[in-house]
Amino acid sequence: MKVQKIRKGKVLKTIITEDNHGSVHRSAEYSEIDNLDTKTVEEAVDNYEKTFVAIRNILEANEQFSCDDETDRLSLTQCIADALRKSCLIRKEGS
Repeated sequence: MKVQKIRKGKVLKTIITEDNHGSVHRSAEYSEIDNLDTKTVEEAVDNYEKTFVAIRNILEANEQFSCDDETDRLSLTQCIADALRKSCLIRKEGS
């Protein structure tokens, strides 16, 4: 089974396909409107939405990074992880 998620604005399309040796036997497609393209953290209803919005905001604020460049990719990952911790969506363990 293969699950593919495609976001276009406020709509998340999920396509589920089941294949057997390269030939598709079944396929199902679902669409849901969640407005995650414009929601604020305050409007988010759960941690998943809060996380999505936090990451979206970081990406918007760091347009200069290219995911093709390893240094940029790692720097952007650091920004995202730090923002998630700052938003209390993740926390540093141990200390």
